[in-house]
Amino acid sequence: MQQTMTRKGFMGAAFAAGTMAAYAGIPKPGTGKRWYRGMMHMHTLWSDGRALPEQCAAAYKDAGYDFIAFTDHNRLGVDPDRWIAVGNGTEKGWPPICVHPDCFKKYMERFGKTASVRGGKDGALTHVRLKTFAEVKKMFEEKEKFLMIPGVELTTDVKENGVTYAMHMNVVGIDDVIERAKRAKLIEFLPGRTVASAIRESRELSEALAKERGNPPFFCMVNHPNWLYYDVYAKDLIDNPEIRYFEVCNNGSEWPVPEELDGEWYHDNLWDAVLAYRMTHGQQMLYGIGSDDTHFYPGTGLEYSAFGDSYVMVLAEELTQESLFKAIQRGDFYASSQQDLEDVSFDRKTGTLTVSVPATPGVAYKIRFISTKKGAPLDPVRYVNIPATAEHMDRARKVPIYDDRIGATVKLVEGKKGERVEASYMLAADDLYVRARVESDAPTKFKRQRCLHPAHHTAWTQPYCA
Repeated sequence: MQQTMTRKGFMGAAFAAGTMAAYAGIPKPGTGKRWYRGMMHMHTLWSDGRALPEQCAAAYKDAGYDFIAFTDHNRLGVDPDRWIAVGNGTEKGWPPICVHPDCFKKYMERFGKTASVRGGKDGALTHVRLKTFAEVKKMFEEKEKFLMIPGVELTTDVKENGVTYAMHMNVVGIDDVIERAKRAKLIEFLPGRTVASAIRESRELSEALAKERGNPPFFCMVNHPNWLYYDVYAKDLIDNPEIRYFEVCNNGSEWPVPEELDGEWYHDNLWDAVLAYRMTHGQQMLYGIGSDDTHFYPGTGLEYSAFGDSYVMVLAEELTQESLFKAIQRGDFYASSQQDLEDVSFDRKTGTLTVSVPATPGVAYKIRFISTKKGAPLDPVRYVNIPATAEHMDRARKVPIYDDRIGATVKLVEGKKGERVEASYMLAADDLYVRARVESDAPTKFKRQRCLHPAHHTAWTQPYCA
């Protein structure tokens, strides 16, 4: 079976007036499929986002996205009587307890006719009602133009050997939240659990909930494994072979890389460590997802530096939850940080992965094929101790480092500036898998200094095996 993903004529992540250029799905001739761009990690004022739900949906629809999923911390917007005050702009702390006045002003300018507002007289605070997910979905969704998918970010802390770790997992596709999270605050402490057991428990509870809700198509993904410092290790995903998705790029992971690691640690390292183990033991692939982890949005009067940077491109038959999730399950998608591909295809008959990138004036690309050979050592070869900080005294880390043969570059093709680049790699007999990373020399708009985020436009294909 041949898997093919093609997209030509993409306009790129050009920004105009603070938003990305509009995008229309590009069909793949002869397949009945087309590309859809989506965001599956974003927050509203139902948890700790800094914008009202309509503003969040409008920002991505205006930017030309095809689908989004609201994923607030331990919350799904279902309460029709949830009100939030309009502040004076001086409030501090987390989570936000008020709407910023600039945000409220922009909100009323655009959505005032449908807004529910009360108070504001005789010194009383003005309050605005948060629209439910169902209400926002009804306002914005259009067949084959824009799809809204329910979701939640299960946000938990656990302690292992006196050290605190954050385990965040998005459950995308279920219009409800597990009871444990409903009763919790935005961050839930799970005593007696490890990171691995918290992942397992959250997945199992979500699967049970899906059955109760009529088995809608859904999936679980482990978020930003390297935030805060390093929270989810390869062993945690190795111990959870049922988890098939994780964030290879999260624009919200802005914590600096510790000096002890010399800035050389990326989510790719964890990905290859898990892939090498899983392929050696005949288990499922682990697929990579890109997201903004959005908290600030354009059109709200507030900073939106994390908007429009990282997303997924999915090749599906139609813009429905069922069709998109079937494509994601097949691996018919790739993750992007402002870098889009012309073509990705894997020919199973020959075991050949082919990737092409369209020409962009003044920009050069590298296509890096990455694999792990059979027999490579699967265990960490050393650990790097990361000390606690004054702000986070319980955040000391012992980061595993793997052999250089895990996730090694098996072929590198470099193009010239302004030229289209195409390259192929045929699986060798001793390759466990192959994936490709496309690296541009164009800097990302939201470059983070020494942070767990690519400094240049990057795209990641999914891994393939014979």
